[in-house]
Amino acid sequence: MITPKISLDRPRERGIALLLVVWVFMILGVLALDFAQYMRDDAMAAVNLAEETRGYYLALAGMNRSLFDAQQAFEHANPGSGAAKPAQVDDDDQGEAAVPPDGQWHEGTFAGGGYAVRVTDEGGRISLNKSDPALLTRIVSYIVQGGNMTASVDRRGSEQIATIVDSIVDWRDPDHIPGLHGAESDFYMKRQPPYRAKDSWFDSPDELLRVRGITPDIYYGSPDDGVPGLRDVVSVFNREPTINPLTAPPAVLQVLLGLDAAAAADLVSSRDTEGPGFLPQIQAQLTAADPHLASLITAEKHEAQVIYVEARGDTQATRNQSRVACVADVGSQASDGVRILRWFDRAPWVAPLPGNGGAGTGGDA
Repeated sequence: MITPKISLDRPRERGIALLLVVWVFMILGVLALDFAQYMRDDAMAAVNLAEETRGYYLALAGMNRSLFDAQQAFEHANPGSGAAKPAQVDDDDQGEAAVPPDGQWHEGTFAGGGYAVRVTDEGGRISLNKSDPALLTRIVSYIVQGGNMTASVDRRGSEQIATIVDSIVDWRDPDHIPGLHGAESDFYMKRQPPYRAKDSWFDSPDELLRVRGITPDIYYGSPDDGVPGLRDVVSVFNREPTINPLTAPPAVLQVLLGLDAAAAADLVSSRDTEGPGFLPQIQAQLTAADPHLASLITAEKHEAQVIYVEARGDTQATRNQSRVACVADVGSQASDGVRILRWFDRAPWVAPLPGNGGAGTGGDA
């Protein structure tokens, strides 16, 4: 007679099955959470793209409005300039005043959104290609001294200023002979990576970062301390050795007169209030600061022709605010309408690149 065999492992098998089911549910739960997170990120990406696109076109609308107003102002001030005359707009249709070329941010609205625009007259900035060494020395001294023009400069500081000024002159002049403290190709060819001196005019202020002695701090300035950088006060589009003080941005007046940021802003506010009648006061202040500066002043008021326009679209999400910028000739005879000389799409860098540490710049280190 065969005795049936009784299995004693059935409870253990049931325990293993239960454990497997628990693990399966855990894996499914993790997959479900991961899928939900993926869907959430995908939805947020779509929202961010929509917000960023909306901000971009708000900024673009503000820029186009400023370019249109600037072209109208130039055409009305120079009826015989040959520039294309823009279409006339009724005053009732102009809901907002034109943005003046004063280097200040001005806000506006469009299609239920907001934007901010800043227009700077390139004729109010210091010419990087035409300014003489004396003027370069003054603006470089202001930046190197951190805005304190009354403090004495030690020997090291004097050599640093002389090196920067002579190197700028050497970079833009056509010869290959370095100045006393300057540099030509033989200096730059020893750097890593090596490159040659341009020996021609600057095409962009960014080239200053390749010039001997100019560090990111000198080029970008110290915004937290209210000290502008070279990029804030010089222009390659001003082909005249003079400036228009009635449209000069606060940073230019700051370095020329040796003022702090608050005093320069107050001066610009008074200038915008009084208009052309404020010109003699600015002339007197420039002459008192340095008699050499009196020769920099244009004889009469003129409307801005080459302007730098920055615009940003304001949206609810700060991270989605877009920014565009351009340099435009609003009185060009070579084109029908506004001529764009340089375009900066999306968000141009306004500070040293993160993690760069100044590598590859024109500093001596």
